[in-house]
Amino acid sequence: MVRIFLPLAVIATLLFAPIFGGEASEVGGIVKENTVTGMDYVGGTVKCWTSGNYSIAGDCAPQGGSKGLAIFAAVFVSAAAAAIGLVGLIPVVGRLTSAVTMLAGIVVVAGIGFYILTNLNSDQGLGGVQWGTYLAGGGGLLTLISGLSGMRGK
Repeated sequence: MVRIFLPLAVIATLLFAPIFGGEASEVGGIVKENTVTGMDYVGGTVKCWTSGNYSIAGDCAPQGGSKGLAIFAAVFVSAAAAAIGLVGLIPVVGRLTSAVTMLAGIVVVAGIGFYILTNLNSDQGLGGVQWGTYLAGGGGLLTLISGLSGMRGK
């Protein structure tokens, strides 16, 4: 069950938690920090995929160039790992699904690492990286560990 819930938690974190923040601005007398979520990057792509247009080019391309593509890759492999994890409840194919879960964890950690490294050149630098980025990276690491544990037969 952990191999199903961890990728789903990573998806929720990537899509809805703040992953990068910028300078604070005042709107209506309230000073609020500008934050970006993964949905800002891949919202259009997810909408295309749910409507049946399986493309990451043109209107369905993730926003933000390679940063958005890294976020989309992490969301996509996590969704695939969660879906295949359901099949992994069958005892015979458990280790195969653990390999997919392990691969998803590697892709999530690599995608988050790439996202952080590409944002180091921005005006905010590492200070702009929000808690959602770290939580998604930690979730990816736990997903990787869960996949490795399943490969051992646990």
